[in-house]
Amino acid sequence: MNRPILATLIVAAAFSTHATAAPPVEGFVSADGPDLSLNGRAYRAVGVNIPHLHQIYMGTWFHLEQLYGTPEEARAAAVAAVEDASRGGFAFIRFFAGPGYPIESARLYEKDPDAYWRGMDDLFALCRRHGLRIVPCLNVASHHARFGEPRRAILDPSSKTWRGVRRYVEKFAGRYKDDPIILMWELENELMLAADVVMEGTPMSPRAVYPEGAVVRERGEREDSLTWDMIQRIYREQTAFLKAIDPNHLVTSGDAGVRPEATSRRETFPDFRFRDDTWREHLANQLAAQPEPLDVLSLHHYGPADPGPKGSGLSSLDRARLTARAARAARLPLFIGELGQDVPTFRSDPDASWARSYLDMAEEERIPLVALWVWRFPWQPELTFDDRSHPKLVERAREFNRRHAGIE
Repeated sequence: MNRPILATLIVAAAFSTHATAAPPVEGFVSADGPDLSLNGRAYRAVGVNIPHLHQIYMGTWFHLEQLYGTPEEARAAAVAAVEDASRGGFAFIRFFAGPGYPIESARLYEKDPDAYWRGMDDLFALCRRHGLRIVPCLNVASHHARFGEPRRAILDPSSKTWRGVRRYVEKFAGRYKDDPIILMWELENELMLAADVVMEGTPMSPRAVYPEGAVVRERGEREDSLTWDMIQRIYREQTAFLKAIDPNHLVTSGDAGVRPEATSRRETFPDFRFRDDTWREHLANQLAAQPEPLDVLSLHHYGPADPGPKGSGLSSLDRARLTARAARAARLPLFIGELGQDVPTFRSDPDASWARSYLDMAEEERIPLVALWVWRFPWQPELTFDDRSHPKLVERAREFNRRHAGIE
């Protein structure tokens, strides 16, 4: 096992024995114009991303042996990550809650679905004990690989992908529709970045992520490309399906935002003539990309290196501030599903200066939800952080939640 990870687990276990009692997870979060409310009070909160949480908890993650050693050690890491997030004063955890790569899905979900859902129950119970809500990303546009079909199959009711996604979402949402542990549902991770991207002929996922004997598509096909209109249709159809099963929880897209050249991509696909959007076009695209009946606008922000539309003349923090104001003017609650640092990274900036400045801005602009990227994730050592590596950032999040999420 990786020795630094083992040391982290030992320290985490020692700290967790001193954790205070977590507040009970009660009530459903609802939208009120651009704001969120919980139990009759305004609700704003900071959480963390643990993208592989259910996979290390259940022992299905593709990189488990490489980074943790054994399933038992991976599960201990998952428990420690949850305990430390609670002790750090965070309000929720966002994680990728699909079955995973085809080989990961085959290890448990397809082999013993009852055990898979019992494992999810156990994980949710762990989070509930520690007062943490959950944003599960259902990865509805990523199931096609399990069935050897192109990505557009999610739009075809006769496809294995369409039927497989419906079964998964219906089981998941039906199981937890009355459970306040769900903060809200998320459809897919950063799907709009795939809008109007030509996938024909591009390399697909490597053979190693497929179970033995699977038919592997090594190159993309025309039907792997998704247009702006197709992605909006996915959002509308999947949101309506979720809401028909579960009327209690909000739904967000999981988007990072649109590409800086989104307008020219949309207008000239597939024979591109690229130009960067103007700032006004960019803002309009950000709002238009995630249609009703989605409840919450999702964006991902990294900085300060992200250039955005080059002609805007704005810093990454100023762009984020103006985008938050545009979302508020559109009466859309805003979820920053990933907030991280690129240059400098968290590893090279233990003070997390930019991320803390962003949380200052988020509080000033009344952004309802922010999830920091990324908590105890050894796959991305440059971006991962915890309460010992970045105590100032954790304390800043704790202050935010103390004021706005009722976490003492």
